[in-house]
Amino acid sequence: MDIIKLIGIGISGAVAAIVLKEYKPAYAVCLGIITSAVIFLLTLSEINYVFDVIGTISQKLSLDASYIKTIIRIIGIAYLSHFGSEICRDAGQNAIAQKIEFAGKVMIIAASIPILTAVLNLLIGILPT
Repeated sequence: MDIIKLIGIGISGAVAAIVLKEYKPAYAVCLGIITSAVIFLLTLSEINYVFDVIGTISQKLSLDASYIKTIIRIIGIAYLSHFGSEICRDAGQNAIAQKIEFAGKVMIIAASIPILTAVLNLLIGILPT
């Protein structure tokens, strides 16, 4: 029941931040960031498990490891940029949150170029000349 622990940490941090916000708003923001970081760190073992399973499946299917690594990198960029932007939103910094999301999207496009190139080369090879 790890999810119950994570929810408990999240709710406790949120309630404490709400109470603290009344007296020390800057501390409330820090508490929110710390709570988010703790939740993230506690989920790292599950993230590693998912990556291990994906690696095992790709080996069994004899898939090109570079493509799997690229897809995992893209998923990681998406989650981390979303996580970072939400922390900024919680701190009331919407402009910074938007910039983080934009940077994440650009990085996803850049990371996906090798896969896009491979797909386009495959399509060009299939099309009649």
